[in-house]
This record gives sequence, C-alpha cells and structure tokens, in this order.
Amino acid sequence: MKMKNAFAVVNTSLIVLLLAACSALKTQSVPTQAMPTNTVQPATGKEYRFVTDKLLIPTTLEQSQAYALNVDGDSQGHTDNMLGTLLSFLTSAAPSLKLQSNLDEVVKTGEVVTLHVVKEDNPQNDTNVSWTLFLGEKSQSAPKFDGTDNFKVAAGAPSNVPVAGSLTNGHFKGGPGTAKIKMFLLGQSVDINLIGVRLEADFSEKGCANGKMGGGVTVEEFQGKLLPAITVGLNQVIKTDQAVAKTLLQTFDSDQNGTITTQEIEGNPLLMVVASPDLDLLDASGKFNPGQDGVKDSYSVGFGFTCVAATFNVPVE
Repeated sequence: MKMKNAFAVVNTSLIVLLLAACSALKTQSVPTQAMPTNTVQPATGKEYRFVTDKLLIPTTLEQSQAYALNVDGDSQGHTDNMLGTLLSFLTSAAPSLKLQSNLDEVVKTGEVVTLHVVKEDNPQNDTNVSWTLFLGEKSQSAPKFDGTDNFKVAAGAPSNVPVAGSLTNGHFKGGPGTAKIKMFLLGQSVDINLIGVRLEADFSEKGCANGKMGGGVTVEEFQGKLLPAITVGLNQVIKTDQAVAKTLLQTFDSDQNGTITTQEIEGNPLLMVVASPDLDLLDASGKFNPGQDGVKDSYSVGFGFTCVAATFNVPVE
C-alpha cells in the first residue's frame, strides 16, 4: 500500500508529519496567544532540579489513552490526545516504524534536553506546588543521567508559566501552564510552544516517574513552523534516497514535478482524513480562555516522561 511504504521509510520525521495533517483542515490564522495568568506560585519551598531522561510517545491506542490529560479542562473530564490517535493510525498502517527508538536516541545523546524545576514544602502532600519546564541547550557530550550532569537553559528560552498544582501521596497534578519544546522533523529542528499545559507525575527528591504532559499547539504554529520544515525535510530525503523518493513523490507530489510543496502536504487526502484540530483554547483576542468562542484553534498532544536529578542555573527574570 502506498501510504504504508511512504510512512515506513520516513521514520525520522518522528511525530511531526502527522501534525501537518491537522493544520490542513484549519487554515484561518490564530492570534498570538496570551499565556495563562491564573496561577498562584508558592512563596516558600525547596527547589528540585531535574532533566528528562526518557520521553515516551504514544504509538498505540492504549498508549494514547494512557498519556492523555484533560487539556482544555472541560467539566466532563474528557482527556485529550489527538496526537496519540494520529500515531495509532500511523503505526497500524506502518508497524515497522521505530518512532520510540528514534526519540530515545536524541534524548540519550543530549540532542533534546528538557529541564524541570519543582518547588514544594512537602514532597508527599502539599497543596501549593509549582513545576516549571525549561528548554535546555544541546549537550556537548551524552548525559549520564545519574545526577551528576550539568546542563544549561537554552539561550533566549521563554519564561514559561509554571504549572501550579498539588502533591497528594507523592503524586503531582497541575495546570494550566506553558512550555516550549523541541521537535525534530526530517532532520529539521523546530521549537514549538505548548499552551494550556497539564502535567502529572509521581514525584520524589531524586526525580519523577510515570509522568504525563499534555497541551495544545495552535494552527498558527503548524503553518508558520512545522509545514515549511516538513517540506524542506521531505525534499532532502527525495534528493538523498532514490529508493524512498519514488514512493514519497507518488504519495505527495500531486503535480508530478519532482518536488513536494507545503500546499501539496496540506492538500494530501491521505492526511486530511485523519484528524482536525480538536481544542478551543484561545478566545477571539488570542488569550488563553478555553471554550469561549467555539473555534477549534489547537490540537491536543500527550506524552509520557521520566526525569532524574540534574544541575543547571535558572535564568533570573
């Protein structure tokens, strides 16, 4: 089947090729989002600093549900993970994809670094806890993830709104907040802003386990960052791998001119039928205000993670 062959060979696209499918179904621009401000941060507490040593992406429907969180905070408590649904579709069509092992490699080598600062008064039970995420600089050497690693927050990284929440029997639950994360798509590195971030994890002074992070990515970010990078990446694959090029061109090159464009990715019927943006996170003015104008302006993502102790300096605002 053409779709299976096309996706199976382009496994370095990781998750982002599917993200383009969602943007194709929602083409109006979205105002630049204002970050949520309704979080109260603890005035006291001990700080713990961690680094992500494992990122887990959902590649089955079961994992999609396991990593899902209620991103828009709807009263019904519905969990959201459109990305997981897309990845389940992808892996069922192309079981040979190695999405998780590819992600493991970039985390293991320090190419993707996510840093955490947790502030609490009691590691077991505390009603006023903050969990802040930072985008880290690429490591000069592979981290050991044994508590001795020293990292740096990426230069120019935004001041993410901490995820405010609570600890109950050592389990953290909180949100909303913000986070800037790094994605790799076909060899291209793209920084993406997550809004309405929800986070859960089992916390200890040594790190975290059974972590889940959910959030939304706006259509504007799809169109302005992801689609151009995907287009560049696909065309590089076409130039460097003739065996793959034929299948990619048959699948995406609708005008048969030997080059894939952003418009051809947006209009590809195999991707358009999969999903559409599923969350209304922003109001008409672009402020984070879920469910106010009825416009689906974002799609939900959900990941798993674990983290271990690390050393780094927190930027002073």
